[in-house]
Amino acid sequence: MNIPIDYNKMQAELDKRHYMSQVYISNIETWKPTQLGLKTYGKWCDLVGWENLHQEIGGGSTDDFMNLAIKRKWVERYYSFEEKQNVCSPTKFGHDLFRTFEYWIDEKAQKKVARKKQINNVVKEGGKLVQMIPKILAGISQFMGNSSEQEKPTKKTKRRKKKKTTKKTNKKSSDTTDVNNPSWDNWSNSTRKGNWWEV
Repeated sequence: MNIPIDYNKMQAELDKRHYMSQVYISNIETWKPTQLGLKTYGKWCDLVGWENLHQEIGGGSTDDFMNLAIKRKWVERYYSFEEKQNVCSPTKFGHDLFRTFEYWIDEKAQKKVARKKQINNVVKEGGKLVQMIPKILAGISQFMGNSSEQEKPTKKTKRRKKKKTTKKTNKKSSDTTDVNNPSWDNWSNSTRKGNWWEV
């Protein structure tokens, strides 16, 4: 089982022991190793068999350093039947502490982690976008449905019914042509002053 490293806790421990110092370079916060930290790291690598990333600084491990590492619970000593001697193996705390130290002295690892964070952010934003697509499509379809409803008139247009054609009869309408109607007489007498053909 691989337990992730608590970098904040390890960074505080490195700072407390003066193995790393927090500095600002071009308004960017970063951590840089101290000379004491590099020497301790070199001895650590020699003690547990890690590859030293900075061969120029550091030294071989001594019994005093091994006792210090055991006292600080960075390593545990046990007897190896294969090697037929006592061997030191890192504890979880020691492993995490010096892996954190390695991270800060290895610029490639820092760039790799920065790239990984950037990719994760892009993937995370892309995932949010993918999750939003159904909502966006639902909104578009709802908008299209509302706009098509707005285009339709609210009143229904009435279709004119075809008039049924009836046979014409010789019977004339009573209000306009009936000469026996008394209103016709009044009109004809009051408005007509003479014969129309004599105009």
